[in-house]
Amino acid sequence: MKSSESTSTPSWRALTCWVVAVVAAGAILVTSEKHGPAAPDNRNPDGANTPLPVEPLLSGIDWITVGQVAAIALFIATVIASVWGWRRYPGHPVILMVIASSTLFWLDPYNNWAIGLVYNPRLWHFPREWPWLNISPIIEPLTSFVYAPYILLPYFVAMPILRAVQRRREPDALVWRRPLICLAVLTFVVGLLWDAAQEIFLVRTQFLTYSHIIDFGTIDAGKNSQFPMLMASVLITIVMIPASVLLYRDDTGRTQAEKIARRFGFHARHPRLATFLVMAVALSVAMFGFSTSFWAVRATGAASTIACPWPYPTAKTWDPRGYYESQGAPGPFTPGTADTWQIGQPGGRPAHIDQESDRCGRHD
Repeated sequence: MKSSESTSTPSWRALTCWVVAVVAAGAILVTSEKHGPAAPDNRNPDGANTPLPVEPLLSGIDWITVGQVAAIALFIATVIASVWGWRRYPGHPVILMVIASSTLFWLDPYNNWAIGLVYNPRLWHFPREWPWLNISPIIEPLTSFVYAPYILLPYFVAMPILRAVQRRREPDALVWRRPLICLAVLTFVVGLLWDAAQEIFLVRTQFLTYSHIIDFGTIDAGKNSQFPMLMASVLITIVMIPASVLLYRDDTGRTQAEKIARRFGFHARHPRLATFLVMAVALSVAMFGFSTSFWAVRATGAASTIACPWPYPTAKTWDPRGYYESQGAPGPFTPGTADTWQIGQPGGRPAHIDQESDRCGRHD
């Protein structure tokens, strides 16, 4: 009888978790906005039938629909793989890292706001009225849930490469003496290429837009498709590298995350929770550092090169400092939710803005 209870309890717990997850997912889908920026503070009432100022790459394909379907499929596949893996290998470090990297969703609104990353308002998105999520410019897309594949793909490429090289080298080789450094370097290279490839594609299909950037290290600076490769693709590896390093197993069979977690007293009672918390905290700190680097550039006014013309006519132009208006953009404009002391201008968006050019008024 005792064994029957012990086997049935996890099943009920698992069923309860699944019910809660399904209900939560259903609630998010039902309450999500599906037809552009519904909130008055972001909607351009005159832009509904306005053609796009610049045609996206391969404009015959509805990239917004394709991207959302792909994101949903990837998220479902990640969940299924994680559940299957947990049932076979409970507490496996890779699964814990998948969960830990998924928690980065909580920082996504800050990330988008700090960077000036504006998503296409055609994407399904969270209601604008939801606190914290509304800090994101124009919308906070539902696709922001899909963090794990993005953060962990460099690990799944770099680790096999490192192991293959180790098998071919003597024990005194660098890859054995400094494996964490070698793994970090490999993750950096793979992560940079991975991020650049997908983000260049996303900006050119107008899935998202880097609205305010600095010229240095930027591809297509000043154009609708501008992409700050030096800042975005290089700096994002500070999140990918800890994920890879924490998953590295040494000759004891323990990952670096487990070794750190063992230093805390509650590890003896809750080893999986302790390891997960080490991963989640490390990734959150790294992501906050990544986002804050962009924030510092914006707060000082250095990120003054704007993507012209504004690509989303159904939405007001996100212009917290007035750069778009000064470059002749027609508006209407929105300063966003956090446009005062948060970016170093206590008075908010300037009341009077002198027009310096009509660069953003032209449709090239």
